[in-house]
Amino acid sequence: MSLATSAEQDLLDPAVPEARVAPGLAALGFADPALALANLRRLADTPRHRDLLAPLLPRLLRLLASSPDPDMALNNLERYAEAVMDRAVLFTTLATHPEAALVLVTVAATSQFLADTLCRHPQTLPWLLEPRVMRVRTREEMAEEIARALAPFATAEARANALRRVKKRELLRIGLRDILGDADLATTVKELSNLADAVLAEAWGLVRAELEAVHGRPHHEGGGPRLPTAFSIIALGKLGGEELNYSSDIDLCFVYEAEGRTDGPAPLPNRLFFARAAERLLDLLTRMTEEGYVYRVDLRLRPEGAKGALALPLEAYRAYHETRAALWERQALIKARPAAGDEALGRAFCALAEAFVYRGDRERAVVSEIQAVKARIDRLLQAQGRQERHVKLGVGGIREIEFHVQAFQLLYGGRDPWLRERSTLRALHRLAERGYLGWEEWSRLASAYSFLRAVEHRLQIRDALQTHTLPRRPEELGKLARRLGYPGGLAEARARFVADHDRVRREVRAAFTEFFADPRPAIQETPPPWSPEALAAAGFADPERARQNLTLLWEGPPLAPAPRQLRRALGAFLPAVLEALRDLPDPDTALNQLERLIAAAGPRTAYLHRLAGDLALLRRLLLLLARAEALAQSLITRPELLDELADPESLTRRVRGAVLEAEFWRMEGQGLDPPDRLRLWKRAQELRIAWQDLVGGLPGERLGRALTELAESAIGLAWRLAEAEVQGRYGAPKGGDGSVGALVVGLGKLGGRELDYGSDLDLFVLYEAEGETAGPERVPHRVYFDRLVERLHGLLADITRTGQVFRVDLRLRPGGPRGSLAHSFEAFAQYAGEWAELWERQALIKARPVWGDPGLARRVGRFLHRHVFAPGLDEAGLAEIHRLRMRMETELGREGPGRLHVKFGAGGLLDIEFLVQALQLRHGAAHPALRTPSTRVALRRLARLGLLGAPVVEELLEAYDFAKRLIKGLRLAQHRPPDCL
Repeated sequence: MSLATSAEQDLLDPAVPEARVAPGLAALGFADPALALANLRRLADTPRHRDLLAPLLPRLLRLLASSPDPDMALNNLERYAEAVMDRAVLFTTLATHPEAALVLVTVAATSQFLADTLCRHPQTLPWLLEPRVMRVRTREEMAEEIARALAPFATAEARANALRRVKKRELLRIGLRDILGDADLATTVKELSNLADAVLAEAWGLVRAELEAVHGRPHHEGGGPRLPTAFSIIALGKLGGEELNYSSDIDLCFVYEAEGRTDGPAPLPNRLFFARAAERLLDLLTRMTEEGYVYRVDLRLRPEGAKGALALPLEAYRAYHETRAALWERQALIKARPAAGDEALGRAFCALAEAFVYRGDRERAVVSEIQAVKARIDRLLQAQGRQERHVKLGVGGIREIEFHVQAFQLLYGGRDPWLRERSTLRALHRLAERGYLGWEEWSRLASAYSFLRAVEHRLQIRDALQTHTLPRRPEELGKLARRLGYPGGLAEARARFVADHDRVRREVRAAFTEFFADPRPAIQETPPPWSPEALAAAGFADPERARQNLTLLWEGPPLAPAPRQLRRALGAFLPAVLEALRDLPDPDTALNQLERLIAAAGPRTAYLHRLAGDLALLRRLLLLLARAEALAQSLITRPELLDELADPESLTRRVRGAVLEAEFWRMEGQGLDPPDRLRLWKRAQELRIAWQDLVGGLPGERLGRALTELAESAIGLAWRLAEAEVQGRYGAPKGGDGSVGALVVGLGKLGGRELDYGSDLDLFVLYEAEGETAGPERVPHRVYFDRLVERLHGLLADITRTGQVFRVDLRLRPGGPRGSLAHSFEAFAQYAGEWAELWERQALIKARPVWGDPGLARRVGRFLHRHVFAPGLDEAGLAEIHRLRMRMETELGREGPGRLHVKFGAGGLLDIEFLVQALQLRHGAAHPALRTPSTRVALRRLARLGLLGAPVVEELLEAYDFAKRLIKGLRLAQHRPPDCL
């Protein structure tokens, strides 16, 4: 609703009486028209300010009227105007920046806490309006931001306040993206967790430096020279699962490597040093200063709870877990994750925790104990009258979903490592993948979890309070519903929200009750006699595990016994399986994967009969399952893809370009939204390539091209989907002679057409020229293309129930992580020609246009040939490349006893690539044939030109192909850490 123009101007005129304009404000949704009028007139308290505000008023009133709480929004808007140094600058910003008013009103209407932050630091608004700011940030980027914010300050108190300010500023950015709908739940909780990790890392750095200056560095005995003692901060709870709330406590425990002593002027036993470190960390994070506190910290999940030591050595944790820990502590450690400090020690702690949490036996006591804990919570909330309104602990609340998931993990995670997942949403998905949950039940629980977490977020973001209880007052419940995006007035929004909340609670409670009801009925039929001795003789390395898998195949998924008809089909199928497994190099993995596939296929007896009757197909399938654990998941998720693989032509048919994309568009009628369709399409195509590779023997060079062609098609499809969304809001970018072309440039393995399974896509985006879009909400091209690239990144890299298309790395773009997401060709050329460092020239050797405007692609190609190779490579440059390679070997390879890194380690893949690239930079100006992004092609041309001896090139090509095969095998087997032996 809007007011007539004359009525709008009357609002700002102090001579117009309140009675004349108050009804119009009430009609716009203001509960207190008198206060709203006073705020508006204080907003423009001089004739000049009224002149500046008057043209903005119609849009401002529309935004206020459509906001969740117009009164709160206008009150905070007036407070912000009071806080700025020059109100005229504010009004000019609102008039000239297309999103300034939306940002201000959104924050002002949704979160008093964020509005207070903005009013306390009004200079933050221009920062929020920068396109490079309003995007996903990694933990590393946040850590850099925090370090920069603290660098100017010398005293501990000043640094403590700076830490609080930068944390609030990041919360404002994350919260605004969430409220505007620019980030989904998974992205928001990951960013909140990244922020906490980065804060903890900075806090530990400050505390460590302060203590080591007095006491020296802690050391311990290591069977030789004394060794530095590592310290790690372990996150548990929501932070451990990387699913933090806006106002969560952070659950932590502190671990150090071993007992010993510091080596400084005032030495301490390690026990006291790390106890003091824990105390200082708590003080730094929780103490109230003029800027507030950083986080509330909960250490009660450590051994002995509140009575236990603040920090313990790793062996003390091991002893406690083995002898004294209770079931609830196993449950808590499911989410244990290294958050800061020494990464290797953190991993060692998590390995110790995993061995304690996940046991081989399936203990029904787990179910009854978790059920008893939830019953105690229910009784407590019922006594408090909050059982129906508590979205976390109440009936059908978040905790019931978490307990449901954790019970499955404790029961079956011992024999199925895939279930060992910290994140609740990802764990739900894995349970469905494995057949422990049906896909319909997964969909209900995942949607319910996302809904309840969104409610929790909107409750907490309002005032930064750790609340989980729905308001009693109807008008406050209506405002909450409006903050959640429900349309209509307060009463209508409230009614819709209550209906949805009641439905979600019923669905969650029904699933919880069903699982925790009675144990599964006993299986009546007797399974075939699979003795461990017979299975060992058949070639199984772990005959007991094989027996469990065969029993699971026979019985069906946990808590869902197989029907008799399926049991009869299995009677014919299992002997064929055992026969087909005899000649496989890894029958254990093949059988484990087959059990998952049959569980996912459900009661499809025809599926079993087909495999039992076609031994050649069964052997090929088992070979795929044995060698490609990562890709087998695509078949497990969609068992019907077996029909395509059974076609004999599937082993040789090459699918590329338009045919690849046509297969995506053919999936249009399957009831999936485009992003999920894109993910399923990619997984099916990658499975087809793996079938040709592992079963048909696809050569390594052709495999790299096939995976690259798939990636290029995925980029093109995702670009068109993203473009349609962004153009719907901003219109198309326009230049002097029509539309503006754009280009996706691939780097790394993508640029070289050398992708491996699981490769990231290194890329950046260019557009022809600056200008403005031609839509209803006009923005500069830099804003348009930044938004488009952000959406492109989401379509390709976001993880949902259907998986992920590709991981995308944009860090090699001009300016790195702090630069814009997209650049005009002119800006790119200026940066590359004037500012690019040697390592960036080296990266651009692999640059290749992979999708977009052909004319712009030619311009970029010509520019790269001139500016990458023309400067050559002198001895200083050669030394710099060597220094960078050695640094990567040390920091990324991290080789040692029991660990060889195929890619980053000594003699690894990067040694070959760096050698080739150094020769390309040195000789590429004189020999245009060397200007190729392909390592293999460059090696052959170096031999042809006489720049490397032919025998050397043959050895390098052989080593390169061997390393690529190793990496392929490790990735297909989901080996951790990746690319390591």
